[in-house]
Amino acid sequence: MTTALVPARPEAGAGQTMFAALAAREMRRFALNPVFLAAAGLTAYTLCSGQRNTVTEIDGANTISAVFFGGFGMLTAFWLTRSMRASEPVVGVTPTTLPARTAALCATAIVPFGCGCLTLLAFLQFHPLGHPAYGAFSPPARIAVLVGQIVVPSLGGPLLGVALGRWVRFPGAPFVLFLILAGWVNLVMALTLARPDSAPVAVLRLFAPFALFTLHSDAGVTAWRGSPWFFIGWQLALCAIAVLVALLRGAEGRLRSRIIRALGIAGVAAVIMLVLAGAGGFTHAVTT
Repeated sequence: MTTALVPARPEAGAGQTMFAALAAREMRRFALNPVFLAAAGLTAYTLCSGQRNTVTEIDGANTISAVFFGGFGMLTAFWLTRSMRASEPVVGVTPTTLPARTAALCATAIVPFGCGCLTLLAFLQFHPLGHPAYGAFSPPARIAVLVGQIVVPSLGGPLLGVALGRWVRFPGAPFVLFLILAGWVNLVMALTLARPDSAPVAVLRLFAPFALFTLHSDAGVTAWRGSPWFFIGWQLALCAIAVLVALLRGAEGRLRSRIIRALGIAGVAAVIMLVLAGAGGFTHAVTT
């Protein structure tokens, strides 16, 4: 009697189950990383300690989540990606493709994103929307400003860290990029002070994952030109681009073609959102 050996057909949902297990493992590694734990602790401490004094400036408090969950999250995601990349000769024997492992790493951004949402809720408890420090923006626009400055950077920073970890070998790449972004934000703010009503300058100010929308001075609160709603669209387009660039590493055949097509679509959407963000809103307004 001859026995025919037929490859077993994978059970339905086996791939999804494997991906869910891998994503859960990576999220656990991310949540327990000392850098991320330090970011969470520093965010909680800064929010609580800031309530001891009278708040006259919103922008200073808004940068907390972007720096800690966004910047520190980028460092954490980069190092986790590099550590997995170093073990790929061993991990590669499992029936999991490189893009699938990259997607699991991108899923870790859920952890800092959730922390960013909690930070936003705590921030609103300390700084209600009716506070005059928000300037001339309407209550819905104030929510959009906070989401773009607190929640979305907490998502985008780790996704950018995964993309860097897949393509860049230099260990200090996320730290250097963080310094470049911080320098750019300060530079374009100086241009905004010189040309507050210029639409091109507004686009330059918003050409970043994080942007300020108000300036506090003795004269009052200046609300800069720009639409915070379209700026969120720009930020989310950047998040999509970061995920697609990360997935492109190791992708082959039809999957690679689909990712490249999606990158083109995301790039066009990002340009449209950036232009609309700079052209929308109102010219700078000062409230006392």
